[in-house]
Parts: sequence; C-alpha cells; structure tokens
Amino acid sequence: MTLILIALLALSWTGLSLAVLAMAFKRIGPPRQAAWRAWGISLVFNTISGWYAAPGEPLPTALLVVACHALLLPPLLLAARREEQRGS
Repeated sequence: MTLILIALLALSWTGLSLAVLAMAFKRIGPPRQAAWRAWGISLVFNTISGWYAAPGEPLPTALLVVACHALLLPPLLLAARREEQRGS
C-alpha cells in the first residue's frame, strides 16, 4: 500500500511541476516548445534529485521518475496542441 501511495505522490508531483514549468516557458515560446522544454528540464532535475535522495536504491527511484514523466508526456503535448489551436 505504501508503494502505491509513493507512486501516486510522484505522479502528482510530476504533473504539477510539468504544468508550472510549461506555463512559465509558454511566455517565451510556443506551447508545444514550452511543453518539450518543461518535460526535458523536469526529467533531468527530478531524476538527478531522486538519484541523490535515495542513496540506497537510486535506480528504482530514477525509474519511477522516468515512468511518471513518460506517462505525463502525452497529456502535456495534447494540452499544448489544444492551446495552439485555441490561439489560432
């Protein structure tokens, strides 16, 4: 049960950080480019911080971060496409 809660927390944190970063990057570029930038930066920094946060088991932590980012990439790109269509 604890593992499921940790995974849900990681997924929700990833979604929140991606949304905030994408909104910030949308000010300097188009929505799709902002989504890709937010995804890449979030993936790199969250993987590195997860790697160092769990000194005993860094690989499962990094895999959890990568899995969360992989699950949230399609909705992020879909939202960026809708934003581009709405703006046109």
